[in-house]
Parts: sequence; structure tokens; C-alpha cells
Amino acid sequence: MSFIPAPRTERGTDDHAPGALRLRTTSPAPGVVVLETAGILDMNSATTFADAVRAHLSAATGTAVLDLSGLSFLSTHGAVVLLEAAHRALIRGVHLVLLSQNRVVDRLLEMLDVADRFTYATTVEEAVGPAGATVLR
Repeated sequence: MSFIPAPRTERGTDDHAPGALRLRTTSPAPGVVVLETAGILDMNSATTFADAVRAHLSAATGTAVLDLSGLSFLSTHGAVVLLEAAHRALIRGVHLVLLSQNRVVDRLLEMLDVADRFTYATTVEEAVGPAGATVLR
């Protein structure tokens, strides 16, 4: 008798799988959209993330905040989505702010030499406050 293992599912396709990308949207003020991320942002989940980011940039009229502090992994596919988001925000006139303070995210963006292309804040309040967000690098 031989044992046949069950088929594997792709990482990031099962919302209940440990580490799967999780997204949550809030709007703390008029014209402000916050997209909170948690889990793994890799090749398998980058398309889902990109679709969510595009939708949120379309919904924001003033500021779009991407909270990346809950990510446990960020691949270059995710970094490309972030760069695309920065470009789309610039075209739409939306202020894009990253909430990171996450070594996984910060290190990859620095290694790719693109960290200086983003505006950073430490909290949502700082990102949307009267003084606006500040570059922390």
C-alpha cells in the first residue's frame, strides 16, 4: 500500500492559510483611504494586492495610506506594485504615504535603492495630519 499526499495549494490563495495576504480598508477622514496589509506579499499575492491598491487610489481624493507594518514577507513583485502605486498616485494627484517601520519592507526597498521614492509616516494620524507626512529616511 502506498501513501499519496493531498495536493498542495498555492501560497496566498487561501485566505485562511497561515501567512496568507490579508487586506483591510478604512477611511479615517474624508478623501483618505488606508489599506492595511498583513501576511505574505509575494508573487502569488501581488496581483491581488495590485488590484486593491489601484481601487484604493481611485477612491482616495486626498491621501492614500498603505500600512505595510503587518507584512511578514515582501518580494520584489510586491515592491514593483509599490512603485506602480507611487506612479499612479502622482498621475492622479493623490498623496501616497507608506506606513512601514517593518524591517522586512524597509530593507528590501533600501536594497533595491527605491526607498527614497516614497513618503513615510509612523502613524495614520501623522500621514493625514495638517502637517502631512514626512520622509523619515
